[in-house]
Amino acid sequence: FVRCAILSENRIRVYQFDRAGAQTTQTFDIHAGPERFIRIILLLCTDKDDRHLGLDDTLRWEMDGKGKKKRGFMRTRALDRVKELVLLNVNPVACHRHIRGSATTLWAAYDPDTMVEYLVKESWISEGRTPEWMLLQKAAENHVKGVCRMAWYEECLLSVNSIRCEETTDLFFNRIQFRIVMEKYGEEIEGFTSVLQVLEALRDAIAAHMGLHKIGILHRDISKSTILLGNAGALPGWRGVLIDLSLAFDMELEADSSVHKEPGSHLFKSSAILDSLTESNEDKLAPAHDYLDDLESFFFVLCYL
Repeated sequence: FVRCAILSENRIRVYQFDRAGAQTTQTFDIHAGPERFIRIILLLCTDKDDRHLGLDDTLRWEMDGKGKKKRGFMRTRALDRVKELVLLNVNPVACHRHIRGSATTLWAAYDPDTMVEYLVKESWISEGRTPEWMLLQKAAENHVKGVCRMAWYEECLLSVNSIRCEETTDLFFNRIQFRIVMEKYGEEIEGFTSVLQVLEALRDAIAAHMGLHKIGILHRDISKSTILLGNAGALPGWRGVLIDLSLAFDMELEADSSVHKEPGSHLFKSSAILDSLTESNEDKLAPAHDYLDDLESFFFVLCYL
């Protein structure tokens, strides 16, 4: 989150921007209340706890002589102990740079003790939505091939409720920050190098989708970005890997899979879903998203490639 102040010659107002939107105080007269003005400036600029300033204290950086980041470290809790992973790059693999929303960020990192590489996903999910780690855990317990494997996860690192005034928590949708550490695979499917490779990857990704559906999970966000190539020499079933179950629907836990709840990538959505999102149909009941819509998305991915 970010806290800042807008200051004029007579007044000051404090703003907070976070993953639920923006919040602001009333306007204060700095001349009538100089003590309050000084407290605001000190709180915004001099707090010793980085978390109170909106910074992520689980990330640590080494700087070069010019003050630029040259190496990064991530502190994470793996099961019953704390690990510090080394980032492969000071910049994330992918990052949603919206002011509000999920702020999904992917980091490539490795464990210096084992030299095993991981893909770390950080995101803010809406309270009440089935967390992605739970769906990945269910897929692993049912031995579904072709779905990214989770090494460990951290839940509720922070919530919007905890950084806003208690009196306002019923005025916005609470979001909860979590982190998933996953096994690392190849690049996105559009990085294929041969026709055989892309067909094998698509075949295994579709088989993974079928495996998820058999255990009651519908992906709902098939796109070129959610299908990865398998690692070199991967066995059948792992030549294409499905990732990102953040919009997935668990038929055992949830009752409504209608399309108005899912943003996703419209470029690869089925024609039926796109039609339901048009203005001419905005007053009609949104259709349920089913496996046929996802299969159509696979076809559009193939057409795109």
